This record gives sequence, C-alpha cells and structure tokens, in this order.
Amino acid sequence: MTVFRRIAHKTAAALVCAAPLLLGAQAHAQEGAREGGIRAQDVLDAAVGDWNKDGREDLALLATTSGDDMQVGLYVYLREEETNGSLLSLALAVPDKIWGGRGGETAAFGQEPSIRALSNGSIAITTQNFGIGRNRWEHTISLAHRDGRFVVAGLTFNSYDTLQEEEPLNCDLNLLTGRGVVNERKISFAAIALQLQDWDTQDGEDPGIRICRGR
Repeated sequence: MTVFRRIAHKTAAALVCAAPLLLGAQAHAQEGAREGGIRAQDVLDAAVGDWNKDGREDLALLATTSGDDMQVGLYVYLREEETNGSLLSLALAVPDKIWGGRGGETAAFGQEPSIRALSNGSIAITTQNFGIGRNRWEHTISLAHRDGRFVVAGLTFNSYDTLQEEEPLNCDLNLLTGRGVVNERKISFAAIALQLQDWDTQDGEDPGIRICRGR
C-alpha cells in the first residue's frame, strides 16, 4: 500500500467514525439543545488511535465551535464498554483551546492546526505560524491517557526569526519525567501533569514554552 493510499485510508476511516457524531451534534445545534454544537463544516482534522489502550480504535477531532476564527476545540471519543466497543462516547471536550484556524478568507494559510495519533497511543496536536510575521514557529503537544484523564505529556517547540536577529529555539520536553533538550542542551525541571483544560497561556506562552525559555 502506497503512502498516499495509507493516508486516504486513515482519513476515510476517521470520517466514517465521525459522521454519526457530527450529524448528531449538528442536529442538537440546529434544535438549540446545546450551545456550541459541532457542525460537519466545523471539523478541521481528525485522528484515529487507541487512546486508552483497550485494544479498540478511538477518535479525536479538532473543530471550530465559536465566533473566533482562530480558536479550535478538541473532542476525544472512546469506545464504550457497555456496547463492547461498537459505539463511541465523548470522553473529553475542550472547546476554543487550540490556536489556529482554517486558511482562507478569515485566516492566513500556514496557521492551520493538525492532529495525529502517535505510535505510543498519545494524541499529538500541532499548531504553527508560517504565514505571517517574522517569527515562524511550530508547536506540538502530546496528550496521554493516565488514570482516566488526558494530560499534556510532551511538548516540542521550534521557532526562528526570519530576520535572524533572534536565536532559533528548538525544544523537546517530557513533561511527565521533567527532562528535555533545549537547543541540544539537556535540561531538567519540575515534572507537571496538567490536563488540557488547565494548560493556560499567558502573554503568548504556555507552561511548556516557559520551561523552554527558562522562565
């Protein structure tokens, strides 16, 4: 199977799994049953993987759910034990937490977020800015299922100044062990295990970036 066929197979599988969920959320939103429902056109990316390591494939979505074109939500679904894994159930909903948007009329191309499954069962969420300004960067957090919760387990951050007046920053952190590498230098820090809803950004920097910058 070629790379392109594997990608197409993964995308099709994710969309097939997501279809009933999206249609259900859309119906709720249209009926006014719940505010901020996901519509089919709101989904930006999807990933399929075994998040809780029970041997069944689960689903994670990135979707816009507010009037802010540059805020995206994460929605994670796990296979239900009650139905022997035949149905998905919403396990985590964190609306308007991920920076980025769909390139086009309301946002620049090169600022789209993405999501993928890692081989260890974690969920990787990548944000980026390669479209506007002199500061270009790519930021990835990984979410791991631990004791019934999804915690931010790792972070990679790479940035550079197109005018080359600031030094590039390359950072790779294991937040659960308190170890990492910053510009090829090994560092240690106090381990943290924050859930995504508690992963706060201050002055444009989240807890991981502040560690990368030694703050």
